[in-house]
Amino acid sequence: MSTPPASSDPDRSRRDIQQTRAELGETVAALAAKTDVKTRARTKATAAAGGLRQRVTQAGQSAKTRATQLAHTMSQKASQRAKPVTQQAQRATTAIHDSAQAGAQTTGKAESTLITSARAATTRIGSSVRAKPVPVLAATSTAATLVIIAYRRRRSR
Repeated sequence: MSTPPASSDPDRSRRDIQQTRAELGETVAALAAKTDVKTRARTKATAAAGGLRQRVTQAGQSAKTRATQLAHTMSQKASQRAKPVTQQAQRATTAIHDSAQAGAQTTGKAESTLITSARAATTRIGSSVRAKPVPVLAATSTAATLVIIAYRRRRSR
C-alpha cells in the first residue's frame, strides 16, 4: 500500500480522515453484525416465520377457494340428479289426479245407476202393492230401506 502524497491543505486532510473514519466505522459495524450470532439467528427466525405465515395464509385461501368450488359443483350435481325425480313425482301426481277424477266420474255414474235402479225397484214395488194389496207398512219400509242404502252408498264414496 502506498501512502498518498501529503497534501498541503489541512482541511482536505481532515475531510480525508473523517471519510476514512466513517468507512472504518461501517466496516467495524459490518464485522460486529457478522459476529453477533444471536441477532443473526433472530433475523433468520423472523424471516422464516414470515415466510411460513405467508404460505399458511396462501394455503388457507386456496383451501377456501377449492371448498367453495366443490360446494358449487356438488350443488349443481344434486340439482341435476333431482330433476328426473321431481319430474317422476310430477308425472305420478298427475296420474293419481287423473285416476281420481276418472274414479269420481265413474262413481258419479254408478250413483246415478244406483239411484235409477232404486227408483225402478220402488216403482215395481208400488205396482206390486197396487196389484196385490199388502200391508202398506211393509211396502213403505222396503222403499225406505232402498232409499237409505242408496243415500249411504252415495255419501261413503
